[in-house]
Amino acid sequence: MDRTATARPAVPDNWAAPVLSGAALAKDRLLPVVEPLATLLPEGGLVRGQAIVSSGPAALSLALAAVSGAVAAGSWLAVVDVPMLGLETAAEFGIPLERIVRIDPGRGRAGSTGGRDRGTMWAELITATVDGFEIVITRVPDMLSRAMATRVQARWKARGAVVVVVGRPGPVSAAIELGSARARWEGIEPGAGHLRSRRVVVEASGRRTPRPRRAELWLPGPGGVISRVGGGTVNAVDDAMSVGAAYRPDISSHSAAG
Repeated sequence: MDRTATARPAVPDNWAAPVLSGAALAKDRLLPVVEPLATLLPEGGLVRGQAIVSSGPAALSLALAAVSGAVAAGSWLAVVDVPMLGLETAAEFGIPLERIVRIDPGRGRAGSTGGRDRGTMWAELITATVDGFEIVITRVPDMLSRAMATRVQARWKARGAVVVVVGRPGPVSAAIELGSARARWEGIEPGAGHLRSRRVVVEASGRRTPRPRRAELWLPGPGGVISRVGGGTVNAVDDAMSVGAAYRPDISSHSAAG
């Protein structure tokens, strides 16, 4: 019986499929961060599809510092239900204000949410937001269920968005926690002066960091520049000495510091 063979295009003998280098693949899945924070993060940047928690007394400033490099490089930032985040503060961290969009839950009188609980509203907002933004800064409401958190995380992972949670993450699973402690403002002279800069101990920990990494940073420094205090180094620390062991996040889903 005759068989008709399917014609195949000729392939040159010297042809080879293009191979992306490990560096190219890594660059594609990372968003840049400023150098003082890059040395704290295990991947050296923000990994697409992952969540980061920012906690402690400088949680809000730390969240802005974490995303400032990527937004300055061209990414768009959505701020979802973080009313205390001021645009003036964002500008001080070098974030282009034209690349920030604030998204707040709609409320009627007396804080009404139209019959829907805050967890449901938050999940709907985040699900819609990650379709159009690479980076999101948000708070996690107390009413969010674990099942709903899992569905929302699957969405932002599929979209390759980076979500930075300010305060307690609740049922949201975060790859990295950036904790802050021992925040101290400087710049006030006796009888006069104004606050110019703040020293903060920042520690990165989490399931992707076998040992927490800690550094003391200016957050912000004079002129708004984020830098290591005294040009210091990043140190690996024991769990017993970590910021998380000595200082728990103090920011609820209804308040934030920074």
